[in-house]
Amino acid sequence: MEYYIWLQLCLGQGNRYITRIFESFSSAKAVFVSDAATRAKLLPKTVCEKLDNSRLGESKSILEFCNKNEITVVNYHNRNYPEMLREIDNPPVVLYIKGNFPDFNSLPSICVVGPRIVSEFGKKSAYSLGYRLAKAGFIVVSGGAVGSDTYAHLGALKAGGITVLVMACGFSVSYLEENRALREHISKSGCLISEYPPDVSVTKFTFPVRNRIMSGLTLGTVLVEAAKRSGALITANHALNQGRDVFVIPGMPNMKQYSGSNMLLRDGAKPLLDTSDIFNEYICRYPDKIDIEKAYKTEPKPEKVKNNKKILNVSLSNQAKIVYNCLDKQKFYPDDLNTGLSPSDLLSALTELEMEFIIRALPGGQYEICK
Repeated sequence: MEYYIWLQLCLGQGNRYITRIFESFSSAKAVFVSDAATRAKLLPKTVCEKLDNSRLGESKSILEFCNKNEITVVNYHNRNYPEMLREIDNPPVVLYIKGNFPDFNSLPSICVVGPRIVSEFGKKSAYSLGYRLAKAGFIVVSGGAVGSDTYAHLGALKAGGITVLVMACGFSVSYLEENRALREHISKSGCLISEYPPDVSVTKFTFPVRNRIMSGLTLGTVLVEAAKRSGALITANHALNQGRDVFVIPGMPNMKQYSGSNMLLRDGAKPLLDTSDIFNEYICRYPDKIDIEKAYKTEPKPEKVKNNKKILNVSLSNQAKIVYNCLDKQKFYPDDLNTGLSPSDLLSALTELEMEFIIRALPGGQYEICK
């Protein structure tokens, strides 16, 4: 495995020579032991120089860290590596996985994306999509950002289905603390995926590179809503370039948050009027995996706190109930709550309340009670 990590460290993420290399070499070790003349026939000089000047030390350290911290590493030639991901132009050499890696090779999968600052309709749409898709048997993939991604993940979690969060950094990096509890939930019921070693930090460049994995893992990408310059359009464009389906929820032409979405519709993306549009697209390919009846058997309508009164008819953990009983302000920060819970348990409880639409996350780590 250390040879695959070595190769990814040499070439970097999203390198377009990966497919060419594995068409000529049977494994990463074969690349490592090959001579300079053989490499020079296949690869540019700059790539050869990186391969010639690197050693295995760092990759061995990364593998040792992963083994000690329950991080699974799946390489390009592993039988569990998703076939659809292997088909894209620049597949990852390795995937770092935290949690239970689902069988992408036998289960249907959909990516759901949208903006961080999303409308109330967009939140409900992402949540409903995540819920119904997961109920029907789909793997729901998204990027774990605040906004649309979060609600898609929460919907899938509420349905008791499988959701996968693809990260734009390593697992050991402190990033987006307000969604840390969400990542913990997902790592227990689904998994976190990254092609970045554990200690690699997020940058503005890691997001678009990451997005090709989200679309590459899945049959199609759903765009909840997107303005002209929305980052969600990057994922949709990756999907188009990879020959995958793109579904778009139509919006009013005069609303800015749909200007990018509607452009995709104009250019041939599939309008998504109901989740059944997705089911009908893939039911013939997965007749034994997609359960449409189950998807519509229950409504994804989480309970809400009405008029800021503590009326609760949903099933919550004891920790969530403790937090719920401390809610005495419309808007609050986690530190405002005198719960006696550890920071980890508090974040977990807040995520649970958010899954029930009792509270919602605001920018800057603040929350508010849903009206």
